[in-house]
Amino acid sequence: MALYLFAFLTIQAITVATAMLISQSSGMTASTTTITTLASSIITIALFYKLRWTPCSGAYINTRPWFTMFWVVCLTIGTIAPLAYLTELLGVTLPDTYNEMFKGIMQHKLGFITIGIIAPIAEEYVFRGAILRVLCDITGRHRQWVAIALSAALFAIVHGNMAQGIGAFLCGLLLGWMYVRTGSIVPGVVYHWVNNSTAVLLYRLMPQSADMQFADFFGGDMKRVALAIVFSLMIFGASMFQLNLRLQKPQQ
Repeated sequence: MALYLFAFLTIQAITVATAMLISQSSGMTASTTTITTLASSIITIALFYKLRWTPCSGAYINTRPWFTMFWVVCLTIGTIAPLAYLTELLGVTLPDTYNEMFKGIMQHKLGFITIGIIAPIAEEYVFRGAILRVLCDITGRHRQWVAIALSAALFAIVHGNMAQGIGAFLCGLLLGWMYVRTGSIVPGVVYHWVNNSTAVLLYRLMPQSADMQFADFFGGDMKRVALAIVFSLMIFGASMFQLNLRLQKPQQ
């Protein structure tokens, strides 16, 4: 497990250091940051696949879990607003350096594929397909929630800031639960894809959204905020109920 985390962080560090050396005269531009993030994710996926640190199988996809994936999408939609509001209530904000970095990536032409597709696959490869898998073997079947919580904590820590860390930990619990139930990273990739793609799409439609408070999306009307949270939690609850029935490992 430590090897997987070390490899992931080392790839991140090397790609960033390389990018800084290349762009030392002009500084880290949006293009440099985007390409660096994309490159580190692709290298991570290739390494974990090549060394078989994350077992890959088409068994789960072969069960054609399309309706289950519909509920994974709904689950994601149901968590976005509550997590954003929770972070705001806790008084935690994204550091300016991270905020500017994400703005640069999201406005780049490769921003969607970088944040919305490749990065989610890489992170699911590492944190669910490799780290959580090993943790589950260590803790055993009856203590899998311990493994899920530990992997979620690691997932939160590597984000490097409290604002993302809170959401990453809570999402990590859901992602870990779906992985344990299915033995596949596919549900996690779909969840991750919808979550990250929503952020990119929102920024493309409303660039000012990156600097807005949650209530600002509703004109500061707290009744509308409350309704949005309640509605989101209803979607979340229905999705959890359906997924609890549907998520299962493919029959051998």
